[in-house]
Amino acid sequence: MLEALAPALGQGEAKRVIERRRDGRVLRATSYHVEQRGTDGALLLLNVALHGAATLPWANNDRTRSDWLRPSPGDRPLMEKLVEQQRAVAEWTMARERAKAAHRALASTAPRAEKDAAVAAVKHAEDELTRAQRELQTREQALGGRRPLPVVRAVTEDGKPLAALTTEQVRVEVAGEVQRYAVEMLRRRARLRSYDLVESLVQEGQRESTVVVLQRTPVVGRDGSRRHIWRGRQVTGNNRQDARLQVFEVVAQQLLIGVPQYLLRLDGEEENRRLVLLGLGEILRRISTRLNTEYADPDRDPEGPAERALRIAQVPARVVVGAVAPERLEESLRQLNVHDHLRGQLNYGDMDRSLGLWSTLVKAYQAKGVLGELLAREVAQGRVRAGDLDEDAIADALVGARALDELAVLLSPGDEVSPLTLRDVAIRCATVMVFPPVPPRPENLPPRAHMPTGPYWPVVRTALQEAPWSQSSTARTERRTDVWAAVVAQHFAHRGNPLAARGLFTARDVQYGVRPDARSLASLLTACRQGDAEAWEVLVRRHLVPGLINAPEPFVTAGQGSEKSEDRKGVRRTPVNAVQALVNAYTTPPEDVTCELLIAFAEAVLNAPESAVGTGLVPGTFWAPDAHGNPREGVLGDKKWFDTAFPKITSPRKHKTAEPPTGDCAGDEAEKGEESGTPTEELDEEILEDAATRMTRLRSALTSMVGSSADVVATAAEQIGLLLATVEDAVRAREEAGAEEEPAEVQKSYVKELREIKKQCGQIVELLDSATVAVTAL
Repeated sequence: MLEALAPALGQGEAKRVIERRRDGRVLRATSYHVEQRGTDGALLLLNVALHGAATLPWANNDRTRSDWLRPSPGDRPLMEKLVEQQRAVAEWTMARERAKAAHRALASTAPRAEKDAAVAAVKHAEDELTRAQRELQTREQALGGRRPLPVVRAVTEDGKPLAALTTEQVRVEVAGEVQRYAVEMLRRRARLRSYDLVESLVQEGQRESTVVVLQRTPVVGRDGSRRHIWRGRQVTGNNRQDARLQVFEVVAQQLLIGVPQYLLRLDGEEENRRLVLLGLGEILRRISTRLNTEYADPDRDPEGPAERALRIAQVPARVVVGAVAPERLEESLRQLNVHDHLRGQLNYGDMDRSLGLWSTLVKAYQAKGVLGELLAREVAQGRVRAGDLDEDAIADALVGARALDELAVLLSPGDEVSPLTLRDVAIRCATVMVFPPVPPRPENLPPRAHMPTGPYWPVVRTALQEAPWSQSSTARTERRTDVWAAVVAQHFAHRGNPLAARGLFTARDVQYGVRPDARSLASLLTACRQGDAEAWEVLVRRHLVPGLINAPEPFVTAGQGSEKSEDRKGVRRTPVNAVQALVNAYTTPPEDVTCELLIAFAEAVLNAPESAVGTGLVPGTFWAPDAHGNPREGVLGDKKWFDTAFPKITSPRKHKTAEPPTGDCAGDEAEKGEESGTPTEELDEEILEDAATRMTRLRSALTSMVGSSADVVATAAEQIGLLLATVEDAVRAREEAGAEEEPAEVQKSYVKELREIKKQCGQIVELLDSATVAVTAL
């Protein structure tokens, strides 16, 4: 209690759970309860709020049991050898970094002997690191790439088992590796989660109470000293605790075996690279002091650690303090863990999950009071005032609780109220709400300053539990696209595969938003007839795509999965390729494709859901248009026809709108014993820089290196361009003067020098290719 629980209690928790009586202090009746009452696994749990960084994920989590080796006496020596080799790899990694730094620090005027010695030192360190890595791989293979599951049993005192757990005594490095591996396996499972748990905790905090057990880890230090480490372990909510530690910027194994002082150095305190913080109370005090100091700063970063840790500074927990059968405590807790995973809430289906997120998003806009403002400004283009909109009615219409007639106020002047125009304005609303506009970056904003994202982007981020604006990712783009596709599909009788929309929106669309075109559908069609290529691209990408995906005979499909069947129509192609081919057909039309055909096809797709049924046609389908825009009886407009009329393209996707042609559609081309009393320990050697710290340091240096490299290459390209212009001018001057050519020897010398420059450029390309491949794993 004194080592693991007391330092972890939240502010005022001791007074809240304890009351004074004549016979002394006792627990309040409301501060504890019995779980699994009436069974052999009944537990007495203390209801308290704990410091958000006070506990550790439990390695015995049943959810990751298959990633562990069954406990075996022969595995312990192998584990110790593995940990030794990991340390050797870390030491040689640091040696290589120091050698490289020394090499880079040499002046260009340094003696040749010093340069050779520096190169030799780098080569030696790299060779030794490679050898150490090979040995580490061999020792990993001896354990099958896994780790032995730690044996956990009840603590005994005076021969009596207690309601706390203990592991076998191990070396301190082994205990740290076991904890690190447990967290790594948890994170592998967490990748299947449909939302970002870290950001969820940052935005909403932790609502549910989790079960914590107090566990002792006896360890032997490198100097042979023995001590007991007491920590609270999360029996349930393992991933939440790992996520909280990420927010607090604390590494789990360091919280167990000791945090280097330089990571939690207080203001005015001298940095000591040999000092390790061991006591839980000291560690938590420093974490809180650091965050409280930052929070007291009125100019703090709104995305800084203090703001992010605000809602999880204290979290509810149920701490095991008693058990009917303490000798079976581990089993009772494991069954509790299994029940938590197998009997939890049912998962949504993909489409239902996306629609649930959409409903959450619409209500989030309402709660912030910006729904009417956004739609009036971006969809109605300021034609109506936000205060004139019935936000409740519009919100109900957007989530499907009312008819779309409520959106008629957002239509352009002159547009008739019809299923087509209402559906189109609903799609515009969905697009701008899922991809809200972000104001341009202010010119005077410092490079690393917080980017003001406007009033709408934070609403989407909170509702969808996303990372900050500065962190763009494919996963975020795909999730927003899935929400958009699911919402749009609800406006069609035939719902296509939401995956068919993948790739149609980019990370830039997520970060900066998608602004709807101010023109109505009728205006866009008129502009297309007049040769406006930009209007055609807007029409295709923002208005035709929903109908192309959600048609009875879809023109744009996901390009995978069920399309492997023999009756698949058309060719396999990505959605991006299909849409781009249709866009390109306006400026570079394929054979037999005319402007009339394109306009007729666009009108048919827009009107298809409400079109009259023709002879032998399924509702929502239509005959393919001919070159004059007339229906071709007997030729169904489907994917097979679409892929024939608009063949698969091989050119890269254009990210910019094509330049409008000068003429019509066919115009020009234009895209110790106990832990108490020993809060710190000073080692005989400096603490090696851990991988996470080294990663942070190198990442911070990477930005400036990329920028400087780009400047150097740009300067070189400019200089070579100047060289080319000079040579060409010299040739023209010689021809005009009628002079003879330079002697062959002079020409050969120039060619030799130019080839040497070209060779160096080739080396730059190879290095950049290698850097491009490496940066994908950054």
